[in-house]
Amino acid sequence: MLQAGNFEHGTVASRPDQMYGWPGITRVEGDHILVAASERKYHVDPVGREVVIHSYDGGKTWDLPQEVFDSELDDRDANLLTMADGTLVLTWFTSTAYLGWLDSGRVPEPWQSQWAARGKRQGITEDTPVGGWLMRCNDGGYTWEDAHEIPVGHHAGPAALSDGRLLYITSAGRDGPAGVWESPDKGGPGAEITQLRGPVGADTDVHGLFNENHVLELSPGHLLAMVRTEFSDRDRRYLYQATSDDGGYTWTELEQTAMWGCPPHLTRLSSGPILCVYGHRRDPFSIRGALSYDEGCTWDTDNTITIYDFDEPCDMGYPVSLEVTPGQILTVFYSNLKQPQAPAQMLVYAQDPGGILYTRWTLE
Repeated sequence: MLQAGNFEHGTVASRPDQMYGWPGITRVEGDHILVAASERKYHVDPVGREVVIHSYDGGKTWDLPQEVFDSELDDRDANLLTMADGTLVLTWFTSTAYLGWLDSGRVPEPWQSQWAARGKRQGITEDTPVGGWLMRCNDGGYTWEDAHEIPVGHHAGPAALSDGRLLYITSAGRDGPAGVWESPDKGGPGAEITQLRGPVGADTDVHGLFNENHVLELSPGHLLAMVRTEFSDRDRRYLYQATSDDGGYTWTELEQTAMWGCPPHLTRLSSGPILCVYGHRRDPFSIRGALSYDEGCTWDTDNTITIYDFDEPCDMGYPVSLEVTPGQILTVFYSNLKQPQAPAQMLVYAQDPGGILYTRWTLE
């Protein structure tokens, strides 16, 4: 059994009166690591844009954020992967949810006028098309191709499979299950190949609220999917999982794990076990991890790993991990520490030491 220790905490990106959220992470080559994030003023914000941050020493120090995409909508979440040939793939999604906040009058000055002007200038309404987006890069994360639309998969897909395909799972709405999509060309035009369904006999509440997922290829053709749940009863919000033995064309029914939290990110360790990290968004607020020693069949939640503890409730989470060297893990997540009570909880400035944070730790 592996033991966790040697926790060292630091900051990837942080600026006064700025928020960073929902990071992605990938290894470019050697000690060159790339983190992507959404930079903004507020949790819900039309000025949200996609940025990347480089580290050249295995995540010990970080360059300043580099903008790679900024639309007139809210550009949210940022997920990264490296294909077998070195191509980097960045995905995110756009949102017009900020219009509801603007109409409610809950947006403080001076942002009301800017938000209103941005929507008026582009003719944006709540019916404006939103979706998922993908860009590719072939020079280590410095210049990116034009963005093109993909099905919305949210955090933290897609997955790069050993046969060269990208595979991603959409979020499930109340009107239907999540779709499983494949792309044979590094995120080029794809197609839905099947659907991911909840447990047999699940009620409407269960069926409609599986979202934010991550897929890990355990071996060629053998896939593990972990998904976030959004039950109205918070006590039921455990991670659920499903497996596929044919490259994603058929799946087992989603079943509940013993991990309460969201959303998941999966990493295969060089020593063999699988690490799942997730945010624990209730007291005690923390970033957590659990190990599986049997290919995801069971999880050692009796020895749950607390990677980072927060002193008080806050807007936080969305951890992603990378094994920097054998046994040494880099986990990156976001924190917005000054969060007041609802209904204005999403409209707050991030304060130092908020931002994109990291923990370097060991599993030996």
